[in-house]
Amino acid sequence: MRQCYFLVFLLLFITCSETESHETISSLEANKEKWENASILDYSFVFQVSCYCTVEYTSPKAVSVRDGNIVTVNDLAYSEEIHRGIFSINDLFKEIEKASNQKVAVLETTYDSFYGFPAKLYIDRDERIADEEIGYSISNFKPL
Repeated sequence: MRQCYFLVFLLLFITCSETESHETISSLEANKEKWENASILDYSFVFQVSCYCTVEYTSPKAVSVRDGNIVTVNDLAYSEEIHRGIFSINDLFKEIEKASNQKVAVLETTYDSFYGFPAKLYIDRDERIADEEIGYSISNFKPL
């Protein structure tokens, strides 16, 4: 009888995990398509990282993107070295895909209902490790 309960529990666990993963991928694909169909290459937004990091790293940053590439952060020319960890919208989609493929402990995404871009993203790569979770948010999005 114990084996029967264990088998039922195992099947439910596997089914729930696959359903959650499938829903995440379907939502990602649908919203990525919505974003791509909007054909917006020039835009600005406020980008904020949420983590156990320095205040400088987590403070909101005004980002401008031209032709799909970040060009300024807080009105300063973008430098990959100086502005590490700041993502364009396409970079955020890549981050979601990467986390999805890595089977992270928690992957939560909220997409903009009109344009489909990831407005909020939260990743906990390993629930056994404290303080490695990271979140990203986009606000004040404006096509240019």
